[in-house]
Amino acid sequence: MKLNMHDIPTNHAHPFKLSAVATTPTLGYSNLAQTLISLREEDPAFNKVIHVQQLERGNLVATPDDLSHKMYVLMSGKVNMICTNNEGRRLVIATLEPGAIFGEGALDHPGDPNVFVEAAESVAVWVIPASEARNLTIQYPILGWGLLQTYGERLFQVENSLENVAYKKLPERLATLLLELAEEETGTIKGVSHQALADHLGTYRETVSAILRDFKRQGLVELGYRRIHLIDVEGLKDIGGIWEW
Repeated sequence: MKLNMHDIPTNHAHPFKLSAVATTPTLGYSNLAQTLISLREEDPAFNKVIHVQQLERGNLVATPDDLSHKMYVLMSGKVNMICTNNEGRRLVIATLEPGAIFGEGALDHPGDPNVFVEAAESVAVWVIPASEARNLTIQYPILGWGLLQTYGERLFQVENSLENVAYKKLPERLATLLLELAEEETGTIKGVSHQALADHLGTYRETVSAILRDFKRQGLVELGYRRIHLIDVEGLKDIGGIWEW
């Protein structure tokens, strides 16, 4: 269904049903999360169907079957959408941030049987069963809008990943990933295993470990247990083909 923002009226009784979308066309994920919190506080009926889950890094958020029968709203933290191939190799196809809505299977859209969702850090997730998700999406179009926004972000990330796989070698892709994951203030990546990095790149842990050891020999990084400190950021940018103008 194509959603035209100009077709959404702004004079409905409940400010979060329609006008929150219409008056904020550039509403981001974080703002969407805050809007939904307000909606939950003001609407007992909405609050009644929400089940809140608190999960730690690495915990399973949703199985493929769950994604076919439930809608999820990510309220805090980040999650990875992961697919597996016939060999059991994992690939992170998208990383979602607070405000993301996923689980379109709850709206009778077929899901991918090989895709599941895992917590990339400590997260809080709202879970809405399919029987309620359909009604709520009609009653509160902001939910459908968030679902479309999330789906678009996922497609964007998948396209970027495919482009990187096609045109960049693994050391280039790993250098870029390290720069993306590092804390801006400290230049450090904490709590991310070599396996997790391999999942992002669709390769084997041993391959990632070998490249990281090579980066260490070049004086680009320091390695510790679930800790990578970037020593030479400019050197990693050169390897990743990242140039600032």
